[in-house]
Amino acid sequence: MKKMIGFLFLSLVILGCTSDADNSANAFEKMNTNTTQSLTDISFINKNQGIICGSLGFLSKTNNGGKTWAHLNVGDNQTFMSAFMVNAQNFYTARLDLFATSNSGATFKKNENLPVTLTIFAIKFFNPTKGLLIRSGSIFRSTDSGNNWTETYKLANSSNLEITSDLVAYAYGGYTSDAVDNGQILKTTDSGQTWVTTLNSDSNIISVSFISDNIGYYVNNKTELHKTINGATTWSKIVTLPVYPSSVCFINEKIGYISTYEGKILETKDAGLNWKIVYNEPAERIFKIITKDNAVFAIGDNGLFLRKR
Repeated sequence: MKKMIGFLFLSLVILGCTSDADNSANAFEKMNTNTTQSLTDISFINKNQGIICGSLGFLSKTNNGGKTWAHLNVGDNQTFMSAFMVNAQNFYTARLDLFATSNSGATFKKNENLPVTLTIFAIKFFNPTKGLLIRSGSIFRSTDSGNNWTETYKLANSSNLEITSDLVAYAYGGYTSDAVDNGQILKTTDSGQTWVTTLNSDSNIISVSFISDNIGYYVNNKTELHKTINGATTWSKIVTLPVYPSSVCFINEKIGYISTYEGKILETKDAGLNWKIVYNEPAERIFKIITKDNAVFAIGDNGLFLRKR
């Protein structure tokens, strides 16, 4: 009888441990986007309303945190590389051309004042009138809701943007080849009118996440995680990551997430010192992870959209 009780107790312990392990690697829920296109960018204005863009002219919006999606007809089949949602009515998507809607996606208008040259890698807005975009190594600024754009910085080694307040934004990126690996972070404190270089790095800056104007993080091609507490004036290395990151986002100074091209999402709860796998599907490439209002979302190949449970 004692042996039977001991066996049952041991079985319950094993089952309990197995359940915990499964849950820890299943912290994100996969939601149906009704597409197999690769998703390239994501933007949310709160935990419910957001947009995703991708290959072959794909753009879709949700009003319930990704549970359901409504496909939007932009009227073009170029692979969009950037998307930004200003509010429920106004949002943008771009690649070679810039498209905007002011009626929640019912119709889109192509910007005819922006000449077609090279890829628009990033577009962000401070507010409904002031915005930034990066195209072919230059940063452009708009003060009229994206109708007209003025170049404010040339030859930037940057391809992405992070806006932290009505005045402050960061541009970042770099270049990696067999012989070269370098990165750069630029900062503006006047809504993009002027820019200063705050970091020239010996490794490509893959992704940046700021939780305020002053506190931020970046991951680089050397798989390092760095942190600033003074608005990118100085950076301190926190850790060398156990994976190669595709993107990083922090909710606060303790909790953050990293995505990988190998289908993993890792979570830290101790300010980046230690990381634990909370999602693991090796067949799914994850390109980007973001947070909004404490909700966490990720996108990837074949229409992949994930939301933290």
